[in-house]
Order: sequence, then C-alpha cells, then structure tokens
Amino acid sequence: MKNLFLLVIVCSFQLQAQNIDDNFITFPYTQVPLIPIDQGSRSVRFSVEQDVDKANQDSTANYHVKVSNAQRLYEQRMSTWYGQMSLLQQQENTSGISQTASYPIKPYLKYIPSPIMNSISVENLSSTSESLNIPGFEKGGGGLLVSFKILPLRDFRINHKKSGAGAQTKYAYSCTFYLSVKMEVYSPDGTMIFERLVGNSKRTKVLGKYKSKYAFSDWFMKNRSDVYSQAENQGRVTAIQSASKVLESQFGFVNKSRRAEVYSIKKYKDYDYSDVASAYNKTNEALLLVGGSPDRSSAYASLKEARNMWSAILEESNIQNRKERINGKVSAIIWCNIAEISMWMGDFNNVDIHVQNIRNSGVFKAKNHINGETSFYKDQRTRWDANFE
Repeated sequence: MKNLFLLVIVCSFQLQAQNIDDNFITFPYTQVPLIPIDQGSRSVRFSVEQDVDKANQDSTANYHVKVSNAQRLYEQRMSTWYGQMSLLQQQENTSGISQTASYPIKPYLKYIPSPIMNSISVENLSSTSESLNIPGFEKGGGGLLVSFKILPLRDFRINHKKSGAGAQTKYAYSCTFYLSVKMEVYSPDGTMIFERLVGNSKRTKVLGKYKSKYAFSDWFMKNRSDVYSQAENQGRVTAIQSASKVLESQFGFVNKSRRAEVYSIKKYKDYDYSDVASAYNKTNEALLLVGGSPDRSSAYASLKEARNMWSAILEESNIQNRKERINGKVSAIIWCNIAEISMWMGDFNNVDIHVQNIRNSGVFKAKNHINGETSFYKDQRTRWDANFE
C-alpha cells in the first residue's frame, strides 16, 4: 500500500511537470590544434630512421653468451659421462660381462638458434610516412619536421588454442608482439616541440592451424625468419599510421561535426512558451554558423543573441516552486543550453558557472547531460586558450 501511494505521488508529479523536448542539432565546426603553428609555417615534411642498432648488438651478445653457456654445460656433462663410462668399461674388462644396460644417456649440445636481427632498412616506410597529412598544412619544407624513429620488435610470444577432438583436433597458432615508433616533431627553427611513443599496443598475427604441436614446430623452425620479418613490417607500418590522429589533434585544423543536445519546452498547463521556442530557433540558427571560421567569429553575434534570449527567460526563474513557468527543472535545462552556447563563444568562465549551477540543481536530466559534456568542454577550452587567449 505504501509503494502504491508513492507511485501515485510520482505519477502526479510527472503529470504536473513540464514536458522537456530533447532536440539534437548537428553542425560542422573546426577543431583547432593544441599546439598552434603560425600560418606562414604550416607546412610539414617527414623522415624515417631506425633505432635498432643497440638492440641488434644486445641480441648478438646474448646469443654468444647462450652459446658459451651451452658449450660449458655440455662439456661438464660430457666430463661426468666420460667418468661414468670409464668405470663401466673397467668393470667390463675385469668381469668380462657387458655393462651396456647400465650405460648413461650420452649428453647432447643444446641447439641455440641464431638471433633474428631487426631490419635496419627503412626505405620501404617512406611511402607510409608520406601518406600522412595534417589538416591545414601543406607538404614541404620550411615548416614542421615529423621524425619517426623505428624501435625494435619486442615481447614476441607464440600462442595456441586447441579445438576439436580425436582426428579433428586442431591447434590454432598466433603470435603477439609490440613494435612502437618514437615520433618527434620539430619547429621550423629546429626546436623539438612534441614527442610521443606511437603504436605502443599489443599486435597479433595469425600463424594458421596445424594437426599437432609438432607440425607447427616444424613449420615455425623453417619459417621463423619470415614470420619475424612480416610481423616487423606490419608493426612498423601500423605504428606510423597510428600517428595520424595524434598529429591531427596536436597540430591540425580538423573539420568535424558536433551533435549537440539543445532543450526546449513542449507544454505545461496554459503557460506560453513561445519565447522558449524563439530562443531555441535562434540557438539552432547560431550553431549552424559555428563552422564558418575556426574562431567562430562569424557565429558570435548570433550566439550572443541566442544566449541573451535564454538569459531573459531565466529572469523569471523560480527554482523553489515547481509549478512556476520557469521552475527549477526548466531553469536547469536552460543552463545546459547556455553552457553549450557559451562554449562556442569562447566564454568558458560562463560555461563553468552554468555547469556548477546544473550540478547543484538536483535535476537528474540536466546533471546527466552535463556529466556527458564536461570532458568535451574541457578539451575545447584547452584548445581555445592555446589559440585565442
């Protein structure tokens, strides 16, 4: 009975509450860079070089150590074996009875496969680097130099998964590895202004299915060099390609599309919300102008007019009485609209004020909305400050 009473109260409140109209406005905008470059220097060239010499030297040194250790261990075991065989042979000579059944297993020299060197050739990667573009930049000298230093393939692992049963048993093999590239960006005067390790994620290469583990071992023994070479080339190309998004974000003027949620009011009692509809229409008109210029200057006047219209409506806000035309719920969703508009105006102090108002409002819909937008607003503020402050 108590739960039924609470349900009646909730339904009664919902019937009395304003119907919020969720609208989505899609419009273009230019994402400005985190690291702005003067317009006269917006050209870029790329270079690729290897940084694997030390890794190859280390692999060679480790190989010689392993060979030396294997040889030393082999000699120690052979010395023990010779001693055991000497005693058995003496027994045979004395007794005239063969001791063959007691012969120990003869030691063997452990096979140490030679290391596979990281390729020092990078000429084949030039086309990959040259395929990269930074929006707003031309290819050529006199601007940025983006240098890629190819690092060694590392953490190479063989994995397998067994499937089927009986004669249908199969072993699916793959290898995982890491291969990253150090990217350095230099300004026209040669100063390094950005660096990052790109492509530093685990990669997988399928090696096929086999009827037994031994069949795979035989295949891998014969094709080990090819597998490493293919993994290396795949990793290098993928790592350089992954730099594209990083360069765009840091330096580019990227044409993007924004799908912004802007609220209006459908109906509540006999209240007139034509001013809300007008403010919404003006907001829609203003946001569609945002893509006209990177600094949104072509949209500024319309954005300001739309914000003023929303602010005028808020002058009659009464957040204490939910029956008012502009009650707490309506006020909170208008704050959401103003935060969006202010962000595109570059007025981030105003954005912060309204974000805080929304978080303090207790209106779940508005709080949920703003929680989904704050990371975008923060990123846009960082970009705005880097370019226009």
